[in-house]
Amino acid sequence: MIAGELKVVGQAWECQKAAGIDTVPVPIEKYLQVVHAEMEVRYDLEPDEAGQCFEIGSKRIIWINGNHSPERQRFTALHEIAHLYLNLPSKHGRTLSVNELLRYSSRPPEEILCDVFASECLFPRRLFTADIGKHACGMQSVQTIAEDYLASLTATGSRFAAYSRDACAWILADDRRVRYVSCSSTLRDAGFWLPIGIEVPKHTVLGKLIAGSGDGRQEAVPVFAWTNNECKGISEFYEEAILVPSLSQGVALIWAEEMNERDRPTVTTRSEDDELLPELDGQLQFGKRIRRR
Repeated sequence: MIAGELKVVGQAWECQKAAGIDTVPVPIEKYLQVVHAEMEVRYDLEPDEAGQCFEIGSKRIIWINGNHSPERQRFTALHEIAHLYLNLPSKHGRTLSVNELLRYSSRPPEEILCDVFASECLFPRRLFTADIGKHACGMQSVQTIAEDYLASLTATGSRFAAYSRDACAWILADDRRVRYVSCSSTLRDAGFWLPIGIEVPKHTVLGKLIAGSGDGRQEAVPVFAWTNNECKGISEFYEEAILVPSLSQGVALIWAEEMNERDRPTVTTRSEDDELLPELDGQLQFGKRIRRR
């Protein structure tokens, strides 16, 4: 994470403290009180308009598209609260469109910083790390936590991987190429590395899903299917994936369930080094989790 993003994370913590956040899902109204803003859920906004933020005299007003999912509305609100709290000019104009909210590529730095702030406020670190410690790796676990936090699956998956003590990674693909990787300390320290911009490997679960020859359900794949780096103590990953054709996006969760204890890297304290992923639409269904024996 770059210095600017680390500073924004600190500011998000300050905002959480000022708002008195101690439960999940986080109450958006407490954040609104901190920035002295009023929020209105509108049903007359354009379908592709997520929301907007503006000032009339001394009043700060945030409009949210009520026709969107509750998860998207919450993130939109926190994104606009970030603009007010950080005093960052909006680079999406007066309105925030769905395309700008959901697509990962070509986002201005100011918008990414607001995403980082919103993500930290949506998933307070102290509460989130305690919750993920109760779940094993798998899409179903990510989905359960997403429901608890009233957050999108993709935003939750990114945080899940970033703070998990297991060897796992959350991978976002956009237009068939890897655009973002959120990796746990354990997996990174084992040697995993995946370059941004490469084409999604064809023999992965996500690669087969994109090609139309797979269903995204859990499979075991060799480490070399995803990376050319040797991952100490790991010979294969379990992988699950989903795809949203309307956005040309897909995500995959990969994890290693077993590592030789002598090869397991020492887990260091995790610093905030992930940024929020764009949210995906759709009703997502997953098969029951299976384990190899």
